[in-house]
Order: sequence, then C-alpha cells, then structure tokens
Amino acid sequence: MKNQLNQPNFSLLETILWQPNDGYFVLDHHLKRLQSSAIYFDFPVNINSLKTQLEQSTQSFLNQAYKIRFLLNSHGNMTYQIMALSSTNHQEFVKLSICHTPVDSSNIFLYHKTSNRQIYEIAKATFPDFDDVLLWNERGEITETCVGNIVVNFHGKLLTPPVKCGLLPGTFRADLLEKGKIREEVITVEQLKSNNGIYIINSVRKWREAILISD
Repeated sequence: MKNQLNQPNFSLLETILWQPNDGYFVLDHHLKRLQSSAIYFDFPVNINSLKTQLEQSTQSFLNQAYKIRFLLNSHGNMTYQIMALSSTNHQEFVKLSICHTPVDSSNIFLYHKTSNRQIYEIAKATFPDFDDVLLWNERGEITETCVGNIVVNFHGKLLTPPVKCGLLPGTFRADLLEKGKIREEVITVEQLKSNNGIYIINSVRKWREAILISD
C-alpha cells in the first residue's frame, strides 16, 4: 500500500502517557492503532517486542508523569523520545478558532497518526493567536482539532464526530466510546453554534474545555 501513495517519507507516530500509579494510559488502544496503521502502510512491526520495550523503559522513571513519543519508519526501525510532564494542572479554557478552508475527507493521512502533519501545521500557523484550530470537511461537518478529538455537549449529550468525517481515531476517544461516556454523531459547523460546551480530548491531556472564538 505504501508504494501506491506517492507521498514523501513518513513514520507512524504514537505519544503515550505514563503515570506513576496507573502505568501507561490506554496502552492497548495505542498498540492496536499502531498495528492497524502498520498493516495498512505495510510497515513491519513486532507489537509484543514493542510492548516489552515500553515496560522496560519505565525502570528509570521517577515518581512523576511522562509522555513517550515514538516513531516507526517504513523499515521497522523505532526511535523514542521520553519527556517528563509538569505536575501543574492547567484549568484555563482552550482558545479555539475554526479553520477557513475544509479538509478533504478522502485524505488517508487524516485517519492515521504519522509524522506527515502538514494539514495540522498549516492550520495552526494560520491562527497564531489561538491555542488550537477546529477542522471541518467538504460537507461542512466538523472533524477534529490540530491536537485532539472534539467532543460537543448538546443538552447533556456528549457527541463526537464519526471517523468517516475525516479524522484520527484517537485512543482516549476510543476508550470513552467503549465505556459509553461519549457517542458518535455527525455535527455540522452550523449545529456547533447551539452547543452547551466544547471539549478537546487526547490521551496525554485528557479533557480540556474549549471556547470557540471568531477570528
């Protein structure tokens, strides 16, 4: 599959949260997503070996949270970056703007987490005064933000766009769907105006409340 894409070199990417009392957060969802993308792009990967390496890496961890960012290239080579996370709990709202132009929901790189992040980088660079940018597709359906999935509260119902809209199936999103805490539903940009709350979710920062601001 990878040779048919006519795309520049890229790596598969995962960023995993590790916490002292809980270990790796939603690790199985991360490994499942990585394996699925590796199969799609024909990247060799040994999931059991990777899981062992991740567990061994915790031996040097101190009593604090870390995030582990790793890249898998087309030859099956893995590189790691381990970063300690601040214990500060930021509660401020995320300043969110809406992208000016739609994403193409047929773009395969929207559905896989890779180092090919041009779509997100361009969107974020267009709104330097905002914390994040909300993306939407050619049908006027919201998809995700540059750093996470989106959850919208409509009269007490927590909804998130389905993957078919053109978005990354986030690991924390998968966990919340599995537990029935959120559910999938198509949300248009127009419908977003009547929301009762907007949240950005990912597996490192978990829940963050956002305020949609017109640029």
